[in-house]
Amino acid sequence: AACQIMMDMALHSFDDQYLGCREKVMEELERGDYFQKEIAANKDYLSLWKKAQEALLKSPVGLLREMQESHAIALMAYTMNSSLHSQLNWATSIAGSSPEHYRHNFSFKYFHFYLTTAIQIMKQWQSSKESMGKRKCYRVHRGVKDLYIKATEGSKVRFGRFTSTSRLWNEAQKFGNETLFTVTTCLGAAMQGFSYYVSEKEVLIPPYETFLVKSFSQTQRGNRLHLHSVGNYSKYHCHLVEASRSKNSGSTALTSAILASVAGVFMCLA
Repeated sequence: AACQIMMDMALHSFDDQYLGCREKVMEELERGDYFQKEIAANKDYLSLWKKAQEALLKSPVGLLREMQESHAIALMAYTMNSSLHSQLNWATSIAGSSPEHYRHNFSFKYFHFYLTTAIQIMKQWQSSKESMGKRKCYRVHRGVKDLYIKATEGSKVRFGRFTSTSRLWNEAQKFGNETLFTVTTCLGAAMQGFSYYVSEKEVLIPPYETFLVKSFSQTQRGNRLHLHSVGNYSKYHCHLVEASRSKNSGSTALTSAILASVAGVFMCLA
């Protein structure tokens, strides 16, 4: 059955932008052996990572400056639309419910960091190449199946998860018609060269981009939303570095209460 949910600022999302601490986070990920821990905790993770690695070898595009192999693999792996894609997004959408939840229950710390910073590196490169250094914005579309998403006109919202969109309206509609978004994103990056499905003309929006709801309508064919980028918002800043400094376990009672309150919403999104 189709679900209905209301868009908001997605404040339970883990929304770190890793600004000013990329090197430190990389060191901590290496030191704490996070990649090995994550692949050990998820049977789909390693096979997808290897598949993405192989796909990259066939890609005509080389690594961009500042990009490491893990950045490129994370992008390619994400665009493969595997079950890991939805697991990562579900986990990201609730991992910010408390610092303890992120620390103890979020098993995508490595993937989240490399995907977030890969989007930023791609964005920077596209802006300098295509817009003479000015931030390049894209008008994109997203179709959602079996889910009627609502929003209040004039309100500010975030997706709170990594969000795939297409520059092609027809491509977006293939993914679903119950909710169709038209979005102007200024922080999303085009995935050219690092996308598994080249024809989709994919633009990937990070969890922390903030949008103004320009219009919302309910039609016989489904819900229609028009969102326009108005910047970004992050509750978390360089949190992995902080968490590694204070590895003491905090209370998880609050986390459990919060998770219960948002569980209903995300059953729709699973």
